[in-house]
Amino acid sequence: METASQLLDRLTADAARSGQPGRTRHIALGEGVIDALPAWLDAQHPGRIDVIVADANTYAAAGKRVEAALEGGGRFTTHLVLDPRPGEDTLTCETGVIEALRTFLVASDRFNAIAVGSGTVSDIVKRACSELERPCQVVPTAASMNGYTSGIVAVLAGGVKRTWPCRQAEAIFADIDVIRHAPAVMNQAGFGDLLSKPYSHADWLLSHLVRGVSYSDEAARLLDEAWRQMIARAEGIGRGEAEATRVLMETILVSGFSMAIAGSSAPASGGEHLISHYWDMEEHCQDRPVRALHGTQVGIGTLVSGRLIERLVGLEASEIDPDAAAARRPDPSWIDAIDADHPLLTPEVIAEVKAQLRDKQLHADALRDELARVRDAWPEIRERLRASLVPPDEVAAALHAAGATSRASAIGVDRPHFERTIRVCRHIRSRYVALDLIDDLGLLERWTPEIVTSMEGPAR
Repeated sequence: METASQLLDRLTADAARSGQPGRTRHIALGEGVIDALPAWLDAQHPGRIDVIVADANTYAAAGKRVEAALEGGGRFTTHLVLDPRPGEDTLTCETGVIEALRTFLVASDRFNAIAVGSGTVSDIVKRACSELERPCQVVPTAASMNGYTSGIVAVLAGGVKRTWPCRQAEAIFADIDVIRHAPAVMNQAGFGDLLSKPYSHADWLLSHLVRGVSYSDEAARLLDEAWRQMIARAEGIGRGEAEATRVLMETILVSGFSMAIAGSSAPASGGEHLISHYWDMEEHCQDRPVRALHGTQVGIGTLVSGRLIERLVGLEASEIDPDAAAARRPDPSWIDAIDADHPLLTPEVIAEVKAQLRDKQLHADALRDELARVRDAWPEIRERLRASLVPPDEVAAALHAAGATSRASAIGVDRPHFERTIRVCRHIRSRYVALDLIDDLGLLERWTPEIVTSMEGPAR
C-alpha cells in the first residue's frame, strides 16, 4: 500500500512526464518550502512577473513572506489583495472577482499568478488562469479544504453555488510552518471536509448504480489509506501538531487528485456538501456573511449523510414501493410550488434551483420503473454501499477529538431550520445523491426529525 507521500510523488511524476498543461506536476510539502519557490520559478518561468494574489488575512499570514522570498531570489513581483463584497467580512469566489482578476492578468503575458491563501483565493486564481489557459501556483495558508490539487472550483454564480471545471494548479508549495499556525478552526474545517469521504463515495456509487453516472474505482479508492492515517491523528490535528498537520495536508492534496482523476467533485462531495452550499446560498441571498467555514459546515453535514445512508442500507427490498412513489409524484407540478421551502432564497435563485431539480427528478412511470430496478437490484446495491461506509459514530468521535463543530446549533442554525435544510438541500443541484432516493421513497420527511434529534438532542 502506497503512503500518501509516495502516492503524491507518483501522481506528480506522471503529470510531469505527460507534458500536458493544467496538471499538478510539482508538490513541495514541509517546513520552510516557501524558500524553494524562487529557484523553481526561475527554472520553469524565467523572466516572468510574479503576481501574488491574496486576501488581507492571507497576505499577512504568508503573502509578505512569499514576496520577500521571490524578491530576495531576484524575481520581479507585484501583489493583489482581494477585498470582500461590501458588508461582508470574508472574500467570496464569485464570477465578478474571477472576471476582475482575469482582466488584470490579461494585460501582460509576462504575469505569473501565485495564489496565496486557502479555498477561496486558490479557486479564484485557478479559474481565472484556466480561462486564460495559463499555469498558476498555489501557496496554501491553511489545511482548510481539499481543492488545492483539484480540477474544479466552487463558484457563486447568479446566487447559486456551482462547481466549475478548471486546470489544476501546476505546483503547490505547502509550508507546514505557515499551515500549522493558521487559526485552529481552519485546519479543523479541512478535517471536517475530508471526513465526508465514505459517504460522498456512497453517493457517487449510488448514482452510478441507479443512474449510470460515470464512476472510477481508481479515483474512489485513491484516498482510502491516507484517510485512515488522517483519522488516526485527529487529536494532533486539533492541537496543531506539525506531523499531524503534514498528514492532514497530504490527505487534502490526495483528495484533490481524486477529483481531478474523476473529472468531477463526486469522490469527495455528496449530500453533505449540499447542506453547506445551501446554508451559504441562503446567507448570500440575505446579504449576510456565511455562517461558518465550508469544511465546518461539511463536517456537520457529514454526520447527517452518515446517519441517513446508514438507515438507507438497513432497508429491505420489500420496503421499496415503486407504485407508492409514483403515486406521490404523478407529475412535476409540485416543483412549481417549492418557493415556500426556500424562504431565504431570492426569486431569481429559486428559479435556478427549480431548473436544477427538474433536471434530475423523475415522475410517474419513469419514477416507478427506476425504483423497480432499484428494488430488484437492492441486495447487491445495499452490500456495495455498505462496504464503503464507516459508522457515523466513529466520524462524530473523530470530529470531537479534533475539536471541530458537530452541531448545527453551534453555528446558529436552529432545529426547524436544520430540518428544513436536510429536506430541501437536494433541490439545488442536479447531481443524484442518496437524499434523492430517500426522498423518492417517502422516507426523508420521516427520518429527518430523528436524525436531528440524534445530533442536537430532543426538541424542547
